[in-house]
Amino acid sequence: MHTYREIELLPFSILLMAYECGIRFLTDYLNGDTYFKTTYPEHNLVRARNQFRYAQDLDENLEKMSEFIKNLL
Repeated sequence: MHTYREIELLPFSILLMAYECGIRFLTDYLNGDTYFKTTYPEHNLVRARNQFRYAQDLDENLEKMSEFIKNLL
């Protein structure tokens, strides 16, 4: 069973996960691509940028996502 607060934090959790994934891709890129498999030299850098853009989109729509969740409850 989930608490109301856990459900309420779902939109922020999605944002946080996208940001974290971007950090992981960027870190791997800076460390020489040793963790994630890549197919070209800047693959992880491209992935990081995409995740950060996704996080930005999520942040810009956080209020809408929160309202959507509240309406479900």
